[in-house]
Amino acid sequence: MRRHNTMMVVLGAGTLLGALSIPASALASPPIKQPPASVGVATSQAMTKAVKDARFVNQNGQPETLGGLVGKTVFVVPFLTLCGDTCPFTTGNLVQLQSIISNDKVKNVEVVAIDVDPYRDTLTRIKVYSKLIGANFQLWTETGATTVPKAPKSGASMNSMSGSVGTGDLNANLTTIEKFLGWTVQVVDQDTPPSTDWMAPHEKLTYDINHSDGFWVINADQQIRFLSGTKPAFTGKLSKVLATFMGYKSNIYKVAVYKRGWTPAEAVQAIEWVEQSKI
Repeated sequence: MRRHNTMMVVLGAGTLLGALSIPASALASPPIKQPPASVGVATSQAMTKAVKDARFVNQNGQPETLGGLVGKTVFVVPFLTLCGDTCPFTTGNLVQLQSIISNDKVKNVEVVAIDVDPYRDTLTRIKVYSKLIGANFQLWTETGATTVPKAPKSGASMNSMSGSVGTGDLNANLTTIEKFLGWTVQVVDQDTPPSTDWMAPHEKLTYDINHSDGFWVINADQQIRFLSGTKPAFTGKLSKVLATFMGYKSNIYKVAVYKRGWTPAEAVQAIEWVEQSKI
């Protein structure tokens, strides 16, 4: 067993003082535990220059890059404004997560949703979506050219097991992020009957996007340190417009639709583990 010597201070002719006390602030804090496997897994992958330089614009029209967030912990999710099943719940969780961070006056964490349907999700659209959900976090869409999306001729919906996918909706900035984070983003056909756009003029949608779910946490040194592939377990209140778009009669969710998904509390846990600092 390792023994610790007690430090003593001698004054004058042998006057002895008691042991010096160590301030609590000088004691090392115990390490914060990694979230359980049900939430996600740890990883360590440094961002490449191409990923750092991929260009986006946020809902306020400001240019953004992941490289510009060096020194901050970044919580990233994929989203699109016309997602009919998970994205509204994802963004609902993000609103709650950002509220926790803001209430605790945390300044070194950025919450970012990166768009996976840049052809439709222009700056104008993400501005409207941001107001619709009451976004208190960043929504990014890609800059530059995007190819025209075409759904598969087979008529395979996003729930189809045929694996048939369409083409297009390709943007160099999105492709760079997809490859690095391991996202799957596919153009697929709309279900029958097709959904209509929640934003005027409410046109029928011609394609859908099948994409990865979950979240990714990037540390201050721009390394991916934690990832989760689960759907959002959202409880709370959503925009009535989006609840209707998804086919729900109520926009209040007392029980999560995806019960085994990630929660804002688990997102906080993942961020704390990456930072090794309590929020």
